[in-house]
Amino acid sequence: MRRHYINIFKYTIVLIYPIFFLELSASSQSGINQKIYELLKKHPEVSLKFLEAKEKEFRAKHADVYPDPKIGFAYRSYPYRSGFDTDRVRPDTPSMTGKEYSISQEIPFPGRLNLEKQILKTDSELDYWSGVWVQNEFIRSYFELVLSIAAIEREINDLSQIEKQLHTKAKLESSQYVSEQLKLSNVLKTKNQIEKWKDRIFEKTITLKELKQSLEFYVQHVGVSTISEEEIIHYLSQKENGIEQDLSSDSLSKFPLIQFAEVNQSKAIIESKKDEILHLPDFELFVSYMQRRRKPFLLDSGPLNVAIMDNPEFAGDLWSAGVTIRIPVWSLAKVDELNQSNSLRITRLQKEKEKERIRLKSEYQTTFEAWQGNKQRFDHFKNILLPSFQKNIKSSLSAYAKGDSVLGESYDFITDTLEMQSQLHQIQLRRWTSVLKLLQLTNHLLPEGENHEG
Repeated sequence: MRRHYINIFKYTIVLIYPIFFLELSASSQSGINQKIYELLKKHPEVSLKFLEAKEKEFRAKHADVYPDPKIGFAYRSYPYRSGFDTDRVRPDTPSMTGKEYSISQEIPFPGRLNLEKQILKTDSELDYWSGVWVQNEFIRSYFELVLSIAAIEREINDLSQIEKQLHTKAKLESSQYVSEQLKLSNVLKTKNQIEKWKDRIFEKTITLKELKQSLEFYVQHVGVSTISEEEIIHYLSQKENGIEQDLSSDSLSKFPLIQFAEVNQSKAIIESKKDEILHLPDFELFVSYMQRRRKPFLLDSGPLNVAIMDNPEFAGDLWSAGVTIRIPVWSLAKVDELNQSNSLRITRLQKEKEKERIRLKSEYQTTFEAWQGNKQRFDHFKNILLPSFQKNIKSSLSAYAKGDSVLGESYDFITDTLEMQSQLHQIQLRRWTSVLKLLQLTNHLLPEGENHEG
């Protein structure tokens, strides 16, 4: 009988030994690159920002267009006689009635249109860098969900193995209690442990369902191929090799959030220049031509004689030309306040950029330390801790075979080993989430050399 139990334990050890330690094979690198590219192209969460950036880019190309000329037409009849009952065609009135045609052209102050174009261009760049950050954040969240689901599934499997071992232990202890070889308290304690692990499995199952439901947002409604955990781990392993290089100020300046802050500051400087030009005069040139109505004679109604003038005044057509200037009388009175506001805004954005630089560097270093720590802890679990636990199980079985220990102690060693193994999956998950965050911050999460605009 003792030998039978030993064989059961050996078989159990083989089953619970984690195949997690085996090297994960994956599809080719180009396969996952294509899936990422397809997902970024089709999912609206990613493409919206780039569409907005494209929209403003084309609007910027139109922003410096010169104002169109204005063509006018008017029918004029004067001089005007006071009163309601007037007759502008009486023979004693000089002929000033006719059709007037005019053309005018606005002339903005030099440089204003170019500044408006630059402002829209910086708006497009802001949306672009915002889109780059959204891309990295989107892929990071997607990969984290896939890895979390796989880790929890393995953890549930290990916890189920613990529950199964505790059930076997409870049956053994119950039979030993009946034969008065064991106290009742030991049996009750094992049953309590079974309920505790059942609740933990139930908790993990709820979390697993929530994560799977969240995963549908990324792939189910856009018709793209899913990315497996093996592909993600292989993809991150390739990129993990380049993380350990020192973080220099040059690489920090290439972070998407730093680029966004720099463009935002440049936009504020351009807007301040535009505000200065708005207080300078704009011009408008115009030319008009009036075709007067012909009048062959006039009636001289002077005080000495009333007669028809056979030699009336010259009644030729009229033309005029001139310039209109907008004079900033009222706005110029408040220019100091506007200049101070723009100066403070530029200073504020400069400080925000420096704050973002300090925050990102600190966040990068913190995540870097977390990555290194979890990687070292994973190696410790894999190479030292779990092999030591496995060795203790074998020693316990040997002691049981010699009659130096009871069988229940070996079950305790097995459940402890399974519990530590279940923690290993979360350590590995934290390692990969740290890698994802580092790659997101440095804009290296996406495949290199691809155009990922939506």
